Amino acid sequence: MRQYLHHNEFGCISRCRTGCCLHLYFGNVALCLKAAETADWCTTTARLYEQHAAVLPDAATRCITLPGPVACQAFVFNLEELFMLHDLLMGASLLLEAEAILSGDAAL
Repeated sequence: MRQYLHHNEFGCISRCRTGCCLHLYFGNVALCLKAAETADWCTTTARLYEQHAAVLPDAATRCITLPGPVACQAFVFNLEELFMLHDLLMGASLLLEAEAILSGDAAL
């Protein structure tokens, strides 16, 4: 059984069965992320949203790009999709942080 950390209508984040990574599913894309990478993704998606939220004439236009894991690849979003991706990442990040605190693994 898969353990979902967070989900919304755009996708979900689940923990890998072996615990080595997180599986991020959004739209028709799936990525494997190390738990420590979620903070960087949260920062990146928040920054992109802030940059584009006030200046896009049409929030439904897919014109926001996020570089992919290899050269010549990018993920393209509209403003709502980017927000939903950020929501997935933040939800998973907060749950991982809470788990670390409760297990005593977090440095306070």
